Amino acid sequence: MAIETRLTIRIEEEKRKAFQDKLKEDGKTATEVLIGFIDQYLGLSNSALKVDKVTQIELRLQKVEEILEQHLGELAA
Repeated sequence: MAIETRLTIRIEEEKRKAFQDKLKEDGKTATEVLIGFIDQYLGLSNSALKVDKVTQIELRLQKVEEILEQHLGELAA
């Protein structure tokens, strides 16, 4: 069995809360999702925790929405 360790990251509180809400909505754990992201980033396609295509599209859409909100806020200012 592989030795496991912890990974600590810094994240804005609002983003952490949104992440936790999404995890709850999807019935997933942070570990499950983050290991899937890491496996995908490393190109480990045989991982059982790999992020599915729908999740990838949702994440990309969320990023686009965040960028649009930023730019709309800048235009309004």
